[in-house]
Amino acid sequence: MPPLKIAIFEDEFLLANDLKRQIEQFNYKVIAIFRKAEDGLKAFKEITQPENLPDIVLMDISLAGKMTGIEAAQIMMEEYDFALVFLTGMSQMDVFEGVFKNKPQVFLIKPFDIQQALGSIRLAVYQKTLENQLLKYKNELEGKLNG
Repeated sequence: MPPLKIAIFEDEFLLANDLKRQIEQFNYKVIAIFRKAEDGLKAFKEITQPENLPDIVLMDISLAGKMTGIEAAQIMMEEYDFALVFLTGMSQMDVFEGVFKNKPQVFLIKPFDIQQALGSIRLAVYQKTLENQLLKYKNELEGKLNG
């Protein structure tokens, strides 16, 4: 099985590179790191083959650009089909309320250790797989009922 492709949206350079270094030791491939949501959205739009998109996005809520991670995730979840994990150092419930609208599979609250990150990544991918299977079965059932 090829390694899962991950895109990291994180404005803290050292944290992003440390996370990349650590998770790549466990058969994951970090295909990109973005400090700004705008840069990531632009890069994703330029990808013409769906298989070149990430399987999972690790999205910090606070990014360097004008757009927040919450805003970027909302756009991405409408256009792409990948698992989403929000990264945050904030633990206030008002932040989480805005995040829930994007249907993330998992939250990671910083600081986190690599075992926690790996478990969250695996859980997010598993949940996204289940969601996709459920949607497929729903569409098949609706097709049978309507056809």
